[in-house]
Amino acid sequence: MTIYHGTRTALMLGDLIAPNPAAPDENARYVFLTETLDEAIWESELAPGDSPGRVYVVEPVGAVESATNVPGRAVVKHPAMSLCSREPLRVVGEVIDWLLYHGTRADLKPGDLIKPGHTPNYGNRARTTTYVYFSRTLDAATWGAELAEGDAAGRIYIVEAIGPIEDDPNVTNKRFRGNPTKSFRSPGALRVVADRGLAGACARSAQGHEGPPCPVEGTGCRAARLNSAPPGYQR
Repeated sequence: MTIYHGTRTALMLGDLIAPNPAAPDENARYVFLTETLDEAIWESELAPGDSPGRVYVVEPVGAVESATNVPGRAVVKHPAMSLCSREPLRVVGEVIDWLLYHGTRADLKPGDLIKPGHTPNYGNRARTTTYVYFSRTLDAATWGAELAEGDAAGRIYIVEAIGPIEDDPNVTNKRFRGNPTKSFRSPGALRVVADRGLAGACARSAQGHEGPPCPVEGTGCRAARLNSAPPGYQR
């Protein structure tokens, strides 16, 4: 089992991430960790500081419990590291090789190209897309699949970008600081590498709860509202 910790702190192999048992803030008396990569990505992006977000592979030194036992932690409105410990975590690695995902209802196979210049999956279908959208988190790819038009099952594909990549400006620094969904776009094509599976199964695998929050304040988005999808989720 792989355990992750998200932060902006630069750490080395063997470093200990230690709680502060004397801190007045009870959250600081714990260190947080997770079995779910998406949760660690969110925490790294929302962590204080200006350094790049980082996700480390860690091993707990002591007992681990549910983070919902920490006051206030149960009401966090976004994916967050769901485990905690009063003992340090030892850094045993860092996640540096990332998969990229694209969610859709299209039936694709390895080698297929997903290109801009087509009718979008949802929203204003009287336009053509100028970008293709993809993400580092299964959360965002799941939204893309579930919000796509059509009756086929939503699927998540592992992709590689052929052209330049940029943060999706529709969600970056909007409802949440930075780009915690790690949503990107490219004016070039995406090449399908592999079929990751059905969107619903991927969502459960990614987070273990009902669904990710919409990253844009006030949209009231739901998967059933195909014509009012949250801006920035994959077109």
